[in-house]
Amino acid sequence: MASMKKNKVVRIATDAVNLPFAFGSGTGVQGLDVDIGAEIAKDLGYEPKWIKSPYERLFDLLANGEVELIISTISITPDRKKDFAFSEPYFETGNTIARRKDNEAIKDLNSLSGKKVGVQSSSTGHKFMESRAGSMKVTVAKFSTLDDALGALNRTEIDAVVGDEHILTYSIYKSYANLMTLGVRLTEEHYGVVVRKNEKQLLASVNATIERLKKSGELEVLRKKWFQDVMERVAKQRDDLQRNEIIKKGPKTVAFNFVKVSGNFPMDRLDGYQLTLVGPNGKFTSGPILTNGSRGSCKFSTPVPPGEYSLNMSILKLNTTIKIPKIAASSVTFDMKIAADKVDISQR
Repeated sequence: MASMKKNKVVRIATDAVNLPFAFGSGTGVQGLDVDIGAEIAKDLGYEPKWIKSPYERLFDLLANGEVELIISTISITPDRKKDFAFSEPYFETGNTIARRKDNEAIKDLNSLSGKKVGVQSSSTGHKFMESRAGSMKVTVAKFSTLDDALGALNRTEIDAVVGDEHILTYSIYKSYANLMTLGVRLTEEHYGVVVRKNEKQLLASVNATIERLKKSGELEVLRKKWFQDVMERVAKQRDDLQRNEIIKKGPKTVAFNFVKVSGNFPMDRLDGYQLTLVGPNGKFTSGPILTNGSRGSCKFSTPVPPGEYSLNMSILKLNTTIKIPKIAASSVTFDMKIAADKVDISQR
């Protein structure tokens, strides 16, 4: 407390690269952590002075007396509490996994085995993955910030990122349309304000401010101010994507439409004829073809799983392969155009 009285400010260290907690260019800084710091400083009776620093140096600044507080998405851990004092928690979070949307093979912690995973250096996500790197044969790639790790993931330089759920989710929502978080926490953690162990009076004041913000509902107001409904929107997007993936992989109701575009082939010869698809997923037979003039159609009563299938129509001297696609639809229709010299098949 003596240093604050001398300097007439509360010096607060932060790594201003974690949207929406603390960010800003030049000397400016804003975010949820910054608003909480402003409330703490107000209750102490001083102006806040924000000291920007790389994450790795935050604890050194506090230990050396260069700042009074650290407010920078710092998770409360037993190891950190050996050397520093923490306030009561002001935010609940945890580590999760981020991947590219097209990399469906990554779906949980076990699926990271043998992969290259990005982490923010010195973070709890870094420690979590390092403790499992040997047994899971994971290559851990360290980055200065989670945003740097996400950039590498977006460029396909790494397979996944493990880090803070809220920071990853918010950054992806704002900047990385090709990425997603899995929505499953690997750890449960809480952020706290960090002070030196001998600053008991300061710690008590910080805790009083946090308690005031919680009881008054102001802390929730600040959370909504900075996150708005991003987490809810992302959860809905993730649910929609998962539903679409299930539909994509699911069997399809297959229909064929036939049309004579040229030539003298009598279409009524197709009446009663049944198509057969043969592939790794089995053999599927359509209902009878029914024609009307130059057009006809048939449908498979049993849904056909996605994959490649052989189609043989001796009546048209046709032996070909068609692909039932993985699409976000429960049905697929093919058009068969019959000409004098060829038969073309296309998917609608």
